[in-house]
Amino acid sequence: MEEETTTVAAPDVDIAAMVKSAVAEAIDKLPVKSADIAVPMINSKTKPGDSETKAYAHWLRTGDDGGIKSLKASNNTDMNVGTPADGGYAVPVGHYQQIIAKMRETALYGPLGVTVIPGKGTTVNVPVEGARDGAFVVTNEAATTDRDSPVIGQAAMTLLKYTKRLELSWELMEDEDSNLMSFLSNWVGEGMAATHNTLLVTEALAGGTLGAAWTAVAPTAADVPELVYALPQGYETGAAWVMRKATEGIIRGLTGNNFQFVPTAPDGPGALSRRELFGYPLYNSQAVPALAASAKVALFGNFRYMGMRLAPDITFIRDPYSAANTGQLRLHYYFRTVYKVLQAEAILYGTQGT
Repeated sequence: MEEETTTVAAPDVDIAAMVKSAVAEAIDKLPVKSADIAVPMINSKTKPGDSETKAYAHWLRTGDDGGIKSLKASNNTDMNVGTPADGGYAVPVGHYQQIIAKMRETALYGPLGVTVIPGKGTTVNVPVEGARDGAFVVTNEAATTDRDSPVIGQAAMTLLKYTKRLELSWELMEDEDSNLMSFLSNWVGEGMAATHNTLLVTEALAGGTLGAAWTAVAPTAADVPELVYALPQGYETGAAWVMRKATEGIIRGLTGNNFQFVPTAPDGPGALSRRELFGYPLYNSQAVPALAASAKVALFGNFRYMGMRLAPDITFIRDPYSAANTGQLRLHYYFRTVYKVLQAEAILYGTQGT
């Protein structure tokens, strides 16, 4: 039997091309790192030149080496602040390490000379003279002398408590960089001063005496001396004004034939900047009512005849525990005070007309 031989032709397959294509497809499927996405695109060809890896895969698959040639080793730009990737990211945003606060009033009880009343307990009774007379009486020979004694009254000064609470998150305390605690200390202190001024003015207007009932709604040139000379003799030493700054401004603009309310150069160096009105110190407070019909718009008198109790000056408690379940720090502030006019005739107020 003859042996039958069959010749099988080799398949017309380019093995190298198949491998090349498979490798290209595998590389194409590789995940792109997030860093590749974040880097700005240098090449304008989105498919063959997105990255070195994709450009190489594109060349293996198609034989087009344009993507590889288009990749550049340098970023042809200057470094600057305006473009984040060219240097802007390296420049931090600045932060001024202070908080710019608003201006507030300072406490007036010190400059005005208010009498600080000591004592223990919630209420302190202050003896005050009730009658003004006290002159001697002429007495004939062998006649009975005149018996006289002062009339004594009593002013009860009962402390009231004033409070403030601040709550700050743990995150804020950890991350703030603005000297927050220093700012809060000033803020609380100025709030306390404003409270004192409100109490002082309120008591002066309630317990003082009407010194001048002006007829016009706006101040006139005659109003200022009228209130000054309404103060009984003896109290003028140490007397002072208290009014709103806006009210002072209107008065400063008034002129008369015999004087000006704006100090002039002959009064001596610094006269224009002296805080005086008609020769007496002047202090401003927003607690005094603004100009309006029938409003009590100006105080003038000797504030040594007003008493003030402050016990204690202030109490501060830093509490990290009571709100720990919410991660908050609590700051507590307390003080007790009371103001009392001790001689009504010593503190006058002026009332605008209708």
